[in-house]
Amino acid sequence: MPRLKALAVLLSLFLLTGLVPAKADAANVWQTLAKAQAAEAEGNLKEAADLYLEAAMHFVSEAEQKGDGGARINAALMYGHAGRLTAQLGDLDTASQYWEQEAVYWIPSDEQSAIAAKRKADWVRSEVRLFVTAPAAAVGKRLYTGAKHEPVTGAYLGVYAELDRKVHNPETGKPFYTEGVPALTGRQHPIFMLYGNWSQGHGPASSHIEAIKAVGGALQWAFQPDLGLKAVVDGPVLRRIARELGEAEIPIFLRFGGEMNGEWVPWTGDPELYKEKFRLVARVMREEAPNVAMVWAPSWFPPNTMDLYYPGDAYVDWVGISSYAVHDDSLDPVAEGGKARDSRPLHDTFAEIYERYADRKPIMLVEGAVGYYDHSVNQSREPWALTNIQRFYAAMPRIYPRVKALVWFNSDTKNSVQDKGIMKQNYLLSGNERVLKTYQAAIADTYYLSELGATADRVYLDAVESGVPAAKVELSSYVRAYDPFISRVEYAINGQPAGSSTTGDPWAVTADFSPYAGETVQVTVRAYDSLGRKSVERTLPVRVAAATVTVDGMPVAFDYQPALLEGTLTVPLEQVAAATGTEVVQAGDRVALRRGDRQVSLTIGSRTATAGWQSVELPAAPTKVDDRVLVPLRVFESLGLKVEWNGATRTASVK
Repeated sequence: MPRLKALAVLLSLFLLTGLVPAKADAANVWQTLAKAQAAEAEGNLKEAADLYLEAAMHFVSEAEQKGDGGARINAALMYGHAGRLTAQLGDLDTASQYWEQEAVYWIPSDEQSAIAAKRKADWVRSEVRLFVTAPAAAVGKRLYTGAKHEPVTGAYLGVYAELDRKVHNPETGKPFYTEGVPALTGRQHPIFMLYGNWSQGHGPASSHIEAIKAVGGALQWAFQPDLGLKAVVDGPVLRRIARELGEAEIPIFLRFGGEMNGEWVPWTGDPELYKEKFRLVARVMREEAPNVAMVWAPSWFPPNTMDLYYPGDAYVDWVGISSYAVHDDSLDPVAEGGKARDSRPLHDTFAEIYERYADRKPIMLVEGAVGYYDHSVNQSREPWALTNIQRFYAAMPRIYPRVKALVWFNSDTKNSVQDKGIMKQNYLLSGNERVLKTYQAAIADTYYLSELGATADRVYLDAVESGVPAAKVELSSYVRAYDPFISRVEYAINGQPAGSSTTGDPWAVTADFSPYAGETVQVTVRAYDSLGRKSVERTLPVRVAAATVTVDGMPVAFDYQPALLEGTLTVPLEQVAAATGTEVVQAGDRVALRRGDRQVSLTIGSRTATAGWQSVELPAAPTKVDDRVLVPLRVFESLGLKVEWNGATRTASVK
């Protein structure tokens, strides 16, 4: 009887957890699981979570040693249970970590379960990142890929607005959206979006082209193969459309067959055919319309299939994404106190595509918005939407600085044939005064560009990665918590108060780092929730610049602060070279500097350099941090410049 009872317990565990029985060394782990189930039943959640975690470790080891797919599934299940119980105990950050591991071990057997586990982890995790505002010169062209119509820094504002009668009258053209949008929002949006179908057989209407041209704008044209991909051939229709676009004489972003990874569009399902047709359209546009930049733009979801449709770097100028924030708390894995929340920010949807493509292609939000009224349930989502809009436009320049254009979908989809989701939302800026004011304030940041060809005057650097100048600077932060309604953020440097903000994202303050030159300080960021309770706190190490560097009296801005290395001031080469007119050529670990008729050759990791034909011993060897080359500042003396040091002000002057 005891043996039969034990078997019954194990059978109940299989049914409860969905476990795949292991073939060997199972006795101990099944006993652990039986203990976990018993502890959970008795309300000993911490003990049960620890036991599930112990079982997970067993299955992870088994999977690594034997390559056992069943063990991976079991590990995923165990991490899922550990996360569930840990969340119930209120430790959401640890629960998030367990769910992240659950997602890892669902691959490759069940991608949908992996996506669901990752969603749980993102829903509850907290995060704090610290940023310092710097002149755009600090990054030079580091964020620039050289793509057609790409700004060096900053992001173009864009809008789809032809259905908003407050800004566009289609009968009279007065106002036209090119004039109505800046009148409404206070800023011009240089990119205007329109839809077009293959079945129409022609490009955008000339009235739209001329209106956009009149304000110096660009067109994003969503070109949809509505008759199916097979209908897209190199013939009269495609050539006529290409010639019309070329004759428009405005910059055009051509989004062919967007959201191709989504089951809701008829051109999905055949990645190879899609890539073939995208490449065809790209070739024809380059022959007929050199003003056209090709935009490949999947939907953010599902993320696991988008790569299958990528046509290749040779055919894609920009990578885009369609993404909307629609309030939905039904998937909240915690529902703390019986109250479900939707803590997901819109910018989260950029993570996958940014990681995969941003190092070589500029990224664009081709269409997206935050819904503030849900027609499917006749309910306002205004407070949530206001927070999400402000957070989105604050987060993008800081977390995703290679996103170079954001197009707001300014429409009300109440009358859509779809009965829920993104197609039953109001996104109209003109439809809600508080939404409009929040949007106006969010895009007032001069990082956002109102003119084609412009560049931002500022950037926001990760203070932990770049360090901060030894001066008064603007600090800001990205703070994420399960309760998205944060009321206050405080800052401290080495335990001393350094500022507080109640103005919402990006929680900017002025902080003074001048007393800490050359030190690494501890900056504490402390956030409070909507009830004034401490919600999230992180203490982050921040390097303070060892010195200020000037060239001909003008301070040089860096994206990695100068430091003392082996007793000598070491600086990022790129920024000082640009300020002194020095040409830099790098090949592997070899770096050649040329200024006028003088030349210096350096080798990363070596103190020995060559100036002209002479060997020179440097005070410190050049080094690399990420992709930055750091050199002793005095290397510029070998290029005919004078370097002076003022110890009282900790300033190195190059003349």
